[in-house]
Amino acid sequence: MAKKAKGPPAKIPAGKSAVRAGGVRSLERGLALLVAMNRRKLASVSDLAKDTRLPRPTVYRLLDTLSEAGFVRRESATDRYRPTHGVRALSDGFLDDEWITEIATPMMAEFTREHVWPVSLFTFEAGKMLVRDTTHRLSSLSIDYGMVGKRMGMLRTAGGLVYLAFCPDNERKVILDLLAQSDEPDDQQAREAHMLSGLFTSIRAKGYATQERVINPKAASISVPITVGRQVHGCMSLIFIASAMTMSEVEKKLLPPLQAMTVKLARALQADDVSPARLAAATAR
Repeated sequence: MAKKAKGPPAKIPAGKSAVRAGGVRSLERGLALLVAMNRRKLASVSDLAKDTRLPRPTVYRLLDTLSEAGFVRRESATDRYRPTHGVRALSDGFLDDEWITEIATPMMAEFTREHVWPVSLFTFEAGKMLVRDTTHRLSSLSIDYGMVGKRMGMLRTAGGLVYLAFCPDNERKVILDLLAQSDEPDDQQAREAHMLSGLFTSIRAKGYATQERVINPKAASISVPITVGRQVHGCMSLIFIASAMTMSEVEKKLLPPLQAMTVKLARALQADDVSPARLAAATAR
């Protein structure tokens, strides 16, 4: 294949970069303003200027733009502003577990750097456990690559079992009823309700689920739930070479730091999605 000729980089017309930078800055400030408005039922210009650390003339200009776009409405009686139903259109199709990935990824990387073994983040999706992120790429001991985006059977994975054990009873029943109607071999065990009931009770008592040589004949895993209140946001699984360590060794050495990481993650999820620090960063440019 012929190599492309190298040449000088394309020049940006004078003023273009400045215009683009200004546009990006305006977008960031507009989004920060919407975040601030969402924290109040009705907000005055003074409130918004204080919350976003933006000059009042900038706030007025952004409110006019957002109002024309249908995202903000001014209440004439009080001279205050509120978001409209148009803002809800921005969240259609947004998955809360995207935030899990954003918060969890650095924690997962730190875990693997310290303990070497890879971990995977799973979330529930349409009767399967979806691999949202992994640290296989960071581990010298990984034997599984290209896992992100894979959908795996719930009853064959430690993550699926721990999700079913800790999710609310009514959710578990609906999921198992759906799996019991499936023709997929991975789901057939859902028809054995009595046996599964005892298994889920045992998993809840221990606080984690295990799986050995089922998905990969050379690998095993141990998984803990990521819970906030009664809601299970997903699960974190540690994957290891089955011949390198016994499950009892993993339970003793690696389970405690794995559980500590998920507790830290759950606390982060419980906090506001957009922190004051992130809001300040968006408006300080």
